[in-house]
Amino acid sequence: MASITVILYICICVLAIFGNSLTIVMFILERRLLKKSYNILILTLAITDVLTAVNVIVNPSFVLGDAFPYPTGPILGEVFCRLISTRLLIFQLVFFSVYINLVLTAERWCAIVKPHKYNYAFSNKRVLCYIVLSWVWSVLLILKGALAVGYSPSGDKICQRNDSGGTLFNAIWYATQIFLKMIIPCISMIGMYVHMISKTLKSPAASPESVAKLKARLTLMIAVATLVLIVLYIPNQIVFFLSTLGKIQLNTPLHKLTCFLTFMTTCLNPFIYGLSNNIYRQRYRRILFAICPSVMRGSRVQAEDVQANDNHALGRTQLCTEPNREIAAGEQNHLAMFTDLSLDVKE
Repeated sequence: MASITVILYICICVLAIFGNSLTIVMFILERRLLKKSYNILILTLAITDVLTAVNVIVNPSFVLGDAFPYPTGPILGEVFCRLISTRLLIFQLVFFSVYINLVLTAERWCAIVKPHKYNYAFSNKRVLCYIVLSWVWSVLLILKGALAVGYSPSGDKICQRNDSGGTLFNAIWYATQIFLKMIIPCISMIGMYVHMISKTLKSPAASPESVAKLKARLTLMIAVATLVLIVLYIPNQIVFFLSTLGKIQLNTPLHKLTCFLTFMTTCLNPFIYGLSNNIYRQRYRRILFAICPSVMRGSRVQAEDVQANDNHALGRTQLCTEPNREIAAGEQNHLAMFTDLSLDVKE
C-alpha cells in the first residue's frame, strides 16, 4: 500500500512540474501576455505549484521516506524539524496559492462589477504588491507551527514538539488559524462569484460589457480552478482542525487521503487552462511541437492524411455524379430534339 501511495505522489508531482513548467515557458516566450494582471497571477500560481511539487518529492513524509538524508547537526536539524518534518514549508506554499486564487477572484470581480476602478486597483505594480503581501501573510500563518517544534535528538526521534500555552489557548489559536487559512478566503471567493452572477445576469442595469466578461472563457477558467482548489483543500483543513481538538489522529489513512487531494491541485491547473482557454491551448501546442517535433508532426500528418482521405472521397463522389449528370442532360436534349422533329413532320 505504501509503495502505491509513493507512486501516486510521484505521478501527480511529475504532472505538476511538467504542466506548470509548460505554463511558465509560455509566459517566458510571450512576455507581452504579462501586461495583463491576471496573467501575472496565473504565472505566480504556476511557479508556486512547481515549488510545491518539488517539496512533496523531497519531503520524507511523502516520497523519499528513509532515503532522505536526515541532518545530524543542530543548525540543519532545526531547519529540518521546523520546516520539513512538520510539512510547513509545503503548506506555506498551499496557503500562498489559496490567497493568490483569492486575488484572482477579486480581479475578475473588479473587472466585471467595478470596471471603472479596475485599472487603478489591478495595475501591474499593485498586483505585485498583492503577491508579496500574500507571501508574507502565508509565512505568518505557519510561524507558530514552526516555533512549536525543535531539534532535540533522543532515541529514534530527532524532532520534539512543545506546544506552549494551555489546551484552551491552543484550541482558540488553531480555530483562528483555520478561520484565516480556510474560512475567510474560501467564503470570500464563493461570495464574489455569487455576487458577480447576481449583479450581472439578474440586474437590468448591467452593461453588455460586464455580461460578456462574466461569460468569457477567462472567467470560466479561473472559476473552475478556484472551485477545484476549494473542494480539494477544505477536507485537509477540517481534518487538521479536528486533530488539534483530539478528535482525529494525524497520519491516519483519512489524513493521508486529504493531503493527497490537496496536492492534486498542483497538477490540475494546467489542464484546466488548456481545456477551457483556446489561447493557452494553442500556445501549449506550439511549445510541445518545439520540444517533441516528431511526435507532434506525426499527429499533424495523421490529421492531414485524414483530411486528404476525406477530400479524395469527396472527389470520387463528384467524379461519379458528374458523368451521371451529363448523361441525364444528354438524354433531355435528345428528347427535346425528337419532339421538335415530330412537330416538324406534323406540320
